[in-house]
Amino acid sequence: MTLGPDFVRARTARHRRLPEIGDGGAARLAAARVAVVGAGGLGSTVIPYLAAAGVGRIDVFDDDVVELSNLNRQIIHSVERIGQPKIDSAVAAGQRIAPEVEVVGHRVRLGDNFADVVGAVSPDIIVDGSDSFDTRFVVDAGAAQLGVPVVFGALMQWSAQITVFDAAGVYGPAVRLTDVFPDTAETRATPGCAEMGILGSVAGMVGTMLATETVKLITGAGRTLTGRMLIVDTLDMTTSEIPLAPAQEDQPIPVAALNETQIEDATVVDVRRTDEITEHPAPLDVVHVPFDQLDTFVPQPGRRIVTLCRTGPRSVKAAQRLAAAGHDVVGYLDGGVHALEESPHAAPSESSL
Repeated sequence: MTLGPDFVRARTARHRRLPEIGDGGAARLAAARVAVVGAGGLGSTVIPYLAAAGVGRIDVFDDDVVELSNLNRQIIHSVERIGQPKIDSAVAAGQRIAPEVEVVGHRVRLGDNFADVVGAVSPDIIVDGSDSFDTRFVVDAGAAQLGVPVVFGALMQWSAQITVFDAAGVYGPAVRLTDVFPDTAETRATPGCAEMGILGSVAGMVGTMLATETVKLITGAGRTLTGRMLIVDTLDMTTSEIPLAPAQEDQPIPVAALNETQIEDATVVDVRRTDEITEHPAPLDVVHVPFDQLDTFVPQPGRRIVTLCRTGPRSVKAAQRLAAAGHDVVGYLDGGVHALEESPHAAPSESSL
């Protein structure tokens, strides 16, 4: 099988169809580097899903070997690998799913060497899948020194805590692990899975959440868990949220809903994917800028902007984003292409960047 661009595009086709990711987001994933600390219960799910998402390079740090008691939750390992380094299973799992992704194992115990060892691979994001506060405090200090955000998960029995720590304040409030859990002997003595037990599927569920948060940070999609901690109780199947920083209210710029008679002398920006436009061309002149590539759009000087999508929701967000970037946005076409197709006034015509 040839691992060329067509292979990668076909393998990642389903998440490329998401308007929040698209080809632009897929390119950012392919260019990203993620360091995963721990190839245990959380890492066993994080690593394959990051590889499946097409993250360009995944560096896994773990000095442990596979034990029989790991196998209720650490699903990348097997009975045949008992006694072997966990990083071997981690590398094999990632490459089995996404052979174009570079998965590198580092059999090393992290401590005062963190900034040197992890910093050497220049990660964009660190995923903390460790199982003790001793290691978590090491990760926190090292990530703060490197200025890299930490996607954090902690397991206990049927429950879990998930958040994103970002000491540099690049992705949200500048909150660190030590702002939530003081580095004390009492905190470090908190029992782990070996003492308290853990249901394997809980580890898998939380690992997928960590992978999702990582993808969101890389692509800029959605709202991440920076500044807030998600508490999951699977025994009662409930979730709750704890604020870790003062609430930051989003105040989107108001945009007007327009019809086709109100867009004269404006540039209509079609934010749909290319395959959507092929299937349903807009019945008027447009400039094609996929939603995931809006930050690259440079409008003609003096031209007002109207956004367009299939039915409306994406064009609202696109109009708000372009307005926030300082462009002269008039509004969005209410009802999108679907409404235009019902109109007798517009003639089919389309141009693209």
